[in-house]
Amino acid sequence: MKPRCHSAIPLLSAVPCVAVILLTSGAQGAVSSVDLADLSIEQLMNEQVTSVSKREQSLLDAPSAISVLTNDDIRRSGATSVAETLRLVPGMNVGQINSSQWSISSRGFSSQYSNKLLVLVDGRVVYTPTLAGVYWDLQQSMLQDVDRIEVIRGPGGTLWGANAVNGVINFESKSARDTQGGMLYAGAGDVHLTSEGLRYGGKIGENTYYRVFGSYQLSESYDHPGGRSAMDRWYSDSGGFRIDHYEGEDTHFTWQGDATAVDFNEHASDGYNVNTLGRWTREFSERSSVEIQAYYDRTYRNEITRARATVDTFDIGAQQTFGVGDRNDVIWGVGYRFIANEAEQTTPAVLVRDGNLDLNLFSAFIQDEFKLIPDRLTLTAGTKLEHNDFTGFEIQPSVRAVFKPAENQTVWAAVSRAVRTPDILEDSDMFAVRLGEPIPGAGGPYVPRIVGTANPDSEVLWAYELGYRIQPEKRVNVDVALFYNDYDSLIDFATSPDNLVPGTPEGTAEFPLANLRSGQTYGGEASVTVEPVEHWRLSASYSLLLADLGGTVPVGGPEMANTQQQAILRSNFDFGRASIDAQIRAVDQEKEVPGYVTADMRLSYRPTDTLELSLVGQNLMDAGHREATQFFGTTNATVPRGFYARVTWNF
Repeated sequence: MKPRCHSAIPLLSAVPCVAVILLTSGAQGAVSSVDLADLSIEQLMNEQVTSVSKREQSLLDAPSAISVLTNDDIRRSGATSVAETLRLVPGMNVGQINSSQWSISSRGFSSQYSNKLLVLVDGRVVYTPTLAGVYWDLQQSMLQDVDRIEVIRGPGGTLWGANAVNGVINFESKSARDTQGGMLYAGAGDVHLTSEGLRYGGKIGENTYYRVFGSYQLSESYDHPGGRSAMDRWYSDSGGFRIDHYEGEDTHFTWQGDATAVDFNEHASDGYNVNTLGRWTREFSERSSVEIQAYYDRTYRNEITRARATVDTFDIGAQQTFGVGDRNDVIWGVGYRFIANEAEQTTPAVLVRDGNLDLNLFSAFIQDEFKLIPDRLTLTAGTKLEHNDFTGFEIQPSVRAVFKPAENQTVWAAVSRAVRTPDILEDSDMFAVRLGEPIPGAGGPYVPRIVGTANPDSEVLWAYELGYRIQPEKRVNVDVALFYNDYDSLIDFATSPDNLVPGTPEGTAEFPLANLRSGQTYGGEASVTVEPVEHWRLSASYSLLLADLGGTVPVGGPEMANTQQQAILRSNFDFGRASIDAQIRAVDQEKEVPGYVTADMRLSYRPTDTLELSLVGQNLMDAGHREATQFFGTTNATVPRGFYARVTWNF
């Protein structure tokens, strides 16, 4: 099927809200800005990022389509969850399925579990092998302590490994040294019913810092598109600690841990995550360093519509950077990960035949950055070699180039290979998932079920990218990225049964998951950030995604859904001790989900340097709308208009 552009984005309906943004932002305050003047666009582009090369480099020079959300961006967004913050990123498709579940993707393949994104929290991979993805509702970091979110659109398998196919999302927390003292917040609203959190940071001796925190939030049920309650009311509890110890400025040790529990009480489902991580870093010079990291993670999930599963993960890795001569900078590393998976049946819809499986992953990577023409042309080449228990050895090479025609301009290009390894459902007969009502056939009715396939191959991507960044003025930044993605061996389920297994009173019609599909996606993202005056920042972005996905069978799973167009307009304005922040998103249709336009607005006031009062309105354009395709076992709901107020006190 040839790609086509939808005309479903109702852009005209956004005009009134655009006018509100421009009018409210146009009046200049006489008193100094609260935050915007502290970090200009020029400073933002010189911010150091680590996700592209696993070492610090300026955002302007990074050879990848990368965006950075600062702590100030997160605060001004009014977001109440980790997943919601990603709405700010150009090219990210973020749709809310119901009050607790999200569909998040980059450059196509919308999925409840984001199976082509690798998500890390302070270096800890939160990708689960059970369903190949992320439990977004268990990622309940205290947003006030998130230092930055680095988002790579495009493959990152050379450094980060398998499953970093369409993107890498790296959440980085503040050091305990930067969160000294106390912080208390409390909020209430009609959708986000209540939220509160407490954090306190202190010092042990001269070189050791700590913080402890706890938070709670309760969200109201959403409604089905038909109007009745979706019965998806839920709450979460989180708590944790972080300790940072410094020996001078060249040696740093971090130990942290947290726990999150969620309860979907109207569906009798719940889950929790506990984890702890330690990392030691030693810098010998500006070009030489060593890092050793280890973590343990346990994720438990009990879903009445799916299964009960426990996943224990132990991971250890080490990496070294060093210079060779004046022009070569090398980074290499090794790692090992052990995963123990246990599953139990909770519903006849999902048969659990053998719920215990242990997995091992061995990995090594190397990358060399060569300054072909110093300060002008840089070439980077590397690869990662992994061995997993599903598909054996996997190799993920990449070549990247950065050309700087001028100090304020960067042109970059990349060719990369990335893979997504099969999950447990796809690569075993542990599970059989019911698709729908029994279908007729010889020998009696048959219950249709998705089943795994023995020894499927990894999904493979060859990606070709081109990007351009320019700062024509200190107050203006332009970023453009183009991509062509060629996929092979995509896993999908057949639309006709492969095997009929007789039974009493019903048999089973098996629809196998297999490498049935290949295809291409292509498009790009463009963003512009402008500071018309010192206390006002405007950002606009547009993304286009076209897809031509073929294969041996018609499209089966909802993961093949793609949003073709998306536009975002953001405004941040400070006047004295107050600020007005707003954003509009116009999103194209996705399968049966119509296109929509929505807007959020946040008003805040700081009566003192330590106290902030804020009022947030979300989804202001209509009473409710759908944002995501229906996924198996999910309660699909409309996302309502909502308001909440919050008080934040630093002491």
